[in-house]
Amino acid sequence: MYDYIRSRRKRKSAYFFTFIAIVIIVILLYSLYVLTRFETILTTEGYVQMKLDKIVSAVDRNVIILKGECTELNFFVSPEQALAIEEGLSNVTKFRPMTHDLIVDILNGFEIKAVMVKITKLSDETYFAELTLKEGTRFLIADIRPSDATAIAVRTNTPIYVNESLVMKTC
Repeated sequence: MYDYIRSRRKRKSAYFFTFIAIVIIVILLYSLYVLTRFETILTTEGYVQMKLDKIVSAVDRNVIILKGECTELNFFVSPEQALAIEEGLSNVTKFRPMTHDLIVDILNGFEIKAVMVKITKLSDETYFAELTLKEGTRFLIADIRPSDATAIAVRTNTPIYVNESLVMKTC
């Protein structure tokens, strides 16, 4: 009888240690997955970091000029979009929040960080961009217009990256 109880305890102990080992392996595999996911999401290979240089105003449309070390990208926006970017750049606050200010307030309220903006491609004379957001260990890559992405980036000090194939060399 005593041997039976002792062998039963050994089995329970073996099951417990096996369970702990499996939990540790799962945690390690998940950590590896998360780390490789971060690396894939946050990669800027093939992109050039740029900053908003200036906004050139015209009657019916404005030009946003982004500049890097030896690169430049220009794209057209409406006067309203240009104003939204200028207000964000100047930290102008209105009596009522503008759309981009509201978005930044929502991000801050939910402790979501804007990680980066990427201007990814040009298709049929339209530029496409992505806004990468991070909450805890979760990421969201949202499709966004470059003008909206720039307006959010200037309000949140988020870096802007542009696909190398889109930029004009200036040096």
